Amino acid sequence: MNLQETHNEYDMLKGNVNRMFLTDEVAELVKMYEFAQKRLEKIYEYHYGRLNNN
Repeated sequence: MNLQETHNEYDMLKGNVNRMFLTDEVAELVKMYEFAQKRLEKIYEYHYGRLNNN
């Protein structure tokens, strides 16, 4: 993953969080939460790798 892809994940993470505020369905809330977790993990892994390579 590169920096641009990481920024894209961040943008999509914000979308997942916003959707969690708007949904009226439990299934969608769960889905957005799971996607948000995966996106946050990708962002973390990118920056963890970046810091460990220096």
